[in-house]
Amino acid sequence: MDTQPNTTARHIVAFVDAPDPDNFVQIIALCKLNPDAEVHIVLTGRPVRFGASKEHQTWQWDAASSVMAQEASALRLKNFLRHFNIPQSVTARVFDGGIAPRTLVPHWIHFAEYYKFFDVDPLQAIRHSELESQEELAKLILSLPEQSVEVAVGGPMTGLHQLVVRCPAVLSRFKEVHAMFATWGTVALMQFDDKPRGALQFNVACDPQAADAVLMGFPCPVYLMPTEVTRVKEIGFINAQALRAALPDTPGTRALYNLYALWYDAAVKPRQDKDPNELIFIHDLVAALSLVPEIRNKIYDVVPVRITSVPHLGLESTDWGKVVMKKTRNGKRVNRFAATGLKPGGAEVYLSVLKQIFS
Repeated sequence: MDTQPNTTARHIVAFVDAPDPDNFVQIIALCKLNPDAEVHIVLTGRPVRFGASKEHQTWQWDAASSVMAQEASALRLKNFLRHFNIPQSVTARVFDGGIAPRTLVPHWIHFAEYYKFFDVDPLQAIRHSELESQEELAKLILSLPEQSVEVAVGGPMTGLHQLVVRCPAVLSRFKEVHAMFATWGTVALMQFDDKPRGALQFNVACDPQAADAVLMGFPCPVYLMPTEVTRVKEIGFINAQALRAALPDTPGTRALYNLYALWYDAAVKPRQDKDPNELIFIHDLVAALSLVPEIRNKIYDVVPVRITSVPHLGLESTDWGKVVMKKTRNGKRVNRFAATGLKPGGAEVYLSVLKQIFS
């Protein structure tokens, strides 16, 4: 599709992964909170192997299965956005963000029920599953002024890294990056069963090489919004019904409820049965909230940090998923920032903004 961007408008490139519905919420939030911007969507797929047994290792994923799941997510995303009166210029274009090279979710845990589709015509489904190439995205970005493109990431850095490897000149167009990324080390996020994986960050662990390239190599400011500010009880929901009750009743929120009802049954409830503190957390929304300074400053306690390393080499594999960083001294100039927690009253502001997004 040869659609020329509006060079006088703001431009946001949103990198999302699948199949988590919080990625879709991130897109809605970016569009609603930035009505003056054109939002370009890049979808990274999760490495999967359909029909796997418990004997299959996580590294034994299947490319054909992964591409099919990625295309199914593209269809779901486009279908979902129609319920929110998002302009066709956004819903029509979803770019290929590649497949993350690693997964920490066993392949036999696939959310088959989640891939049910509502009100989708079969012929439209074929068309809507198409993804545009990274080359087209690079051409779009290169047509824009330097330091004019804002980036929001709700998943692994795979697509962003691939884009820069393919066309390094796009780096000069990036103004800043906001990412749901990087645990400080106090939240054991990666717990899929009774075996905690430790205080690592899922999005980093899925592609540590991409994480290193972005955090250690990008010249623009990078804001990291870790699980310390997303897995907070005050902004979680006990089930999909509680989420729906907190939002206004619209065609969009009803579609959102359908997704989260499936997601809750497949991904949240099994863990909640073992730990009542497990809730529905809309993790990737944080990238959209961080991108708006007025909102970020009201909700999150953000501090300047110095990132000393992002383990990514083969000999460092036991530490893949970590970002080694520390707060900087007062007054020291840096361009890396991380949220350490919610500000007093931040949870109330978060819930208010969430309601505003879906009004």
